[in-house]
Amino acid sequence: MMRGTAPLDRLVPGIAALFLCAHLAWLPRHLEDIDSINFALGLQHYDVAAHQPHPPGYPVFMVLARGVSTALAPLVPDPHTRAAIAMALLARLAGALALLLMHRNLLILLRDTSADTHASTPGLVVLLVAAAPLFWISAARPLSDMAGLAAALACQWWLLRARWRLEPYRTALIAALVCGLATGVRSQVTWLAVPMLAWVTVGIARRFDLRAALGMAAASLAGVLAWAVPMVWMTGGLEAYRAALASQAGEDFEGVPMLFLQPGVRRLIAALLDTFVSPWGWWPVAVVVITLAIAGVLALRVRTALATWLALGFLPYLAYHLAFQETETTRYALPLVVPVATLAVLALVRWVPRQARVAGVLGAGLLLGVSLHAHQQYLETGATAAEAVTRLAASASAPGDTVLMHRRVWAETRRARAALTPSPTYTLLPSPRSHEWQGALDVWRRGQREVWWLVDPRRGDRVAVDPRAFRLESRVRWPLPVAAVLGGMRPHAFDIHRVVSPQWMLRDGWGLSPELAGLSAAAGQGPSSTGSSALVRAHEVRSTLVVGGRHVAPAGAPPATIEIRAGDRYATRVEVPAGPFAIVRTLPSLAGAEPYVPLEVRAMGVQGSDRIFLEQFDAQPEGTPVVALGQGWYEPERDVATGRQWRWVGDESHLDIAGGAGTVRMVVAGTYPRHYDRQPVLEMFVDGRRVARHELSRPFSLDQVLEVRSSDARTRVTWRVSPSFVAGEQTGTADARRLALEIGTLRVDRLR
Repeated sequence: MMRGTAPLDRLVPGIAALFLCAHLAWLPRHLEDIDSINFALGLQHYDVAAHQPHPPGYPVFMVLARGVSTALAPLVPDPHTRAAIAMALLARLAGALALLLMHRNLLILLRDTSADTHASTPGLVVLLVAAAPLFWISAARPLSDMAGLAAALACQWWLLRARWRLEPYRTALIAALVCGLATGVRSQVTWLAVPMLAWVTVGIARRFDLRAALGMAAASLAGVLAWAVPMVWMTGGLEAYRAALASQAGEDFEGVPMLFLQPGVRRLIAALLDTFVSPWGWWPVAVVVITLAIAGVLALRVRTALATWLALGFLPYLAYHLAFQETETTRYALPLVVPVATLAVLALVRWVPRQARVAGVLGAGLLLGVSLHAHQQYLETGATAAEAVTRLAASASAPGDTVLMHRRVWAETRRARAALTPSPTYTLLPSPRSHEWQGALDVWRRGQREVWWLVDPRRGDRVAVDPRAFRLESRVRWPLPVAAVLGGMRPHAFDIHRVVSPQWMLRDGWGLSPELAGLSAAAGQGPSSTGSSALVRAHEVRSTLVVGGRHVAPAGAPPATIEIRAGDRYATRVEVPAGPFAIVRTLPSLAGAEPYVPLEVRAMGVQGSDRIFLEQFDAQPEGTPVVALGQGWYEPERDVATGRQWRWVGDESHLDIAGGAGTVRMVVAGTYPRHYDRQPVLEMFVDGRRVARHELSRPFSLDQVLEVRSSDARTRVTWRVSPSFVAGEQTGTADARRLALEIGTLRVDRLR
């Protein structure tokens, strides 16, 4: 048997020791994720029913973490800090142990190989895995992922020994017992160990008899019962544990993007990118590693021990991960770093045997550079659950401050708020699902000026509140490359806004964004049915109102009538033909007892399948310019994954500026398709007179100063863009729209 004759094999203990020392130099003192907070609460009082920790309970991991935490108690009095350090210590020790176990597994698998280049394979694999960004960062986090991987590799080591030892039965019993115990460290160990356990059990049955196989089954069951019985008893009985497990399953399957619930090519591609690209931190590195791994699959001999280990030890977990886990949470892909690195090294020793060692060492050095950069960001950025709650408490610190949260942000900070700020100074507003902004309407209606809003940047409902009222106070973000390996950390990215005295807020029945349009359609709300409602500020002076959208009807259909009512002070009716429309009106003074006046928009004379969609709204006091989009502007669009929103404009488009006189500043930002063969040119005309010509970069952002008419008249601004294209010619559909640019930002402000 080959026993570490290659130089790299003799260095493996040193690699593991250096890995451990490097991580011990930076111990976290905070809880950085909702799961780590659940673990910390469980160390104080273990209760799976209360998600301390969350089901399935991780009892073996919790026993180990409790032991380390108890030992640290005299040195670290704060329980949350002590829990973070204890779990981080376990992760670091587990990472070093995983490297040693990985090396021993590969020595067993390659025991019949005598060539020098192949003898280097175990050491090179350990080197690459140790330097891999996901493996490196996972060993720094106070979570159970690294402990679970070490437990799975320990199971595989015992099972491989049982498969090839001279006295396999005794070793097989120990392996089965270890597998049963290891599933209590982390439930995902099941998919990494049980298939190999079944394989070894069948081999034992063939070599001995059925009683030996039954003995292995009994040993594994004993290992499971050793942790399952105490856990269920501490939870309050089997029924209480079943209810907790069902609750967790409901949370996992509600709104979680997984391939099983959302089958399709796009979701599969996203899952594969999350699984095989994100763990390497930087996509060029991932491309090289994945290419080598594919070459390694081609170089792999099917009927070998190594192929059996890769197939039984990792393929079942890969299938489970892609189908049933939220692949956006990158740490779930941690076990798959091992087979990918193994296949990459196999490609090197197979296709470039003489340069394999040098290439492997250089590759590990590059990976280590990415990992160290990510580790530095992890320590310095501070965008953790604890940090997010601290920022919130510092921002909304005045008595009477109110806080609104998007539902995801509310859920992901709930544990951190309860654990770290049990008596907050602010008042947390209700967050009705999918209609969170409406939780603040009554606060503004009562006359309160300011609300703090924690905004999910991927949501599209922020347009339901006057955008001029938003003041960005803070962003919670992770930079690259650490963002890739921390994918799915909760709380995820969000922005802290201070929303001050909005001029208007929408209620129901609007479509200013695809999200609002979808909510209105799902509820059967809109101007053609229930009417669309809003609240506008009651000023002593006049206000300029914009209501726009499109009348979807066959060509030649009669116009529809739009009725607009603002309280009992103003009412008007406007006929709108089929196609896009923009209504601009001047509201009289609405001042009264209430700070806001209800406004309703209804459509009359809509026949058959005709529909009215409202995609524009603004209401500002006289002197503040407003924009009304006309011909050439298309419906709002949104990227669900990123939250980016935009409107297409055609080769010629129009917009009107009203409500303000004098000099204004127009800010425009957007992009254009990659298939253009040259930079687009945007020409601007004001009332037919050309005032500017811009050659646009990709993406582009420009400021343009314009002179507008008096407040009582509209100023027509025309854009002409070249080149443009017909949408259907690019997509192979019947879409006849002529498109030119994607406009993400359009703002007009008065220059004082």
